[in-house]
Amino acid sequence: MAISSWPVRLVLLLLGGATFEASARWWCSEHRYHHRYVDTNRDPYGINKGFWYAHIGWLIARRDREIGFENVKDLDKDPLILWQHRYYLPLAILFCFGLPTGIAALWGDPWGGLVVAGFARLVCVQHFTWCINSVAHTFGRQTYSDRHSAKDSGLMAFFTYGEGYHNFHHEFPSDYRNGHRWYHWDPAKWLIRCLAFLRLSRGLRQTEREKILQARLLMERKRMTERLAVHTAALPMAAEVIDHALAHLQSAASRWMALKAEYAQLKRTGLQSIADRVNELRREMHQARREFRRAISTWKLLIRQPLPVM
Repeated sequence: MAISSWPVRLVLLLLGGATFEASARWWCSEHRYHHRYVDTNRDPYGINKGFWYAHIGWLIARRDREIGFENVKDLDKDPLILWQHRYYLPLAILFCFGLPTGIAALWGDPWGGLVVAGFARLVCVQHFTWCINSVAHTFGRQTYSDRHSAKDSGLMAFFTYGEGYHNFHHEFPSDYRNGHRWYHWDPAKWLIRCLAFLRLSRGLRQTEREKILQARLLMERKRMTERLAVHTAALPMAAEVIDHALAHLQSAASRWMALKAEYAQLKRTGLQSIADRVNELRREMHQARREFRRAISTWKLLIRQPLPVM
């Protein structure tokens, strides 16, 4: 969980009203409820009730009283969040319609600001947001887990500012990122990181690489086993090869991560007496990294092989 300074929180709370998606207090309560009861009847916008219910129908069947605010007591300690919740409607009107109208009036086009930057923008933003509940739970790839319906989609990430990497988000909800790789389109991740660099945000949580890799490998193994299930004669041998390759890759990853952690710790101490161990660790890390890369290449070749012919 990232904790931002009060000026950042104030700006986000004010501009958040421009989305007309209710107060931050209400939104966080619904979102936490969604994660806790995803794909069940208690999910406020569960995809199990249909695509259009998850997209927009849930707004008609509002369940605010059932959900309440018991799950956001930590947020209730923030006076800014309580203030925005109390005055949400006037703030939303001001920043959603008043601000763009006023800015466009500076060059003599207030109606253009109201229609384009107000109403048209609002429709686009809300539908892109609702697509996270519907499209991101229907189309894409379950990269890290199939225990929930969330999917990863680079295309959806582009339209939802990174939220399209939704399988990752549901599997590792405490991670401040949606797209964990450097090239994943995730403007929110970059903004948070910039704020942290400027010391305007702190407490960023990031899932260990080994944990992410393990989840992805287990899903790839599961998909391969399912593909081979129809080839009963080849299944035992293929399963043994897959398990051996997976164990080798996980072992190489663990060794690489352990050496990397030990090297970083020793470098932080800066003691001359451990210089020899640092140099030795550097050599071991190079060897472990080469082994890790070879194991990844072997794994990728294995999962891309065509199925055996009956």
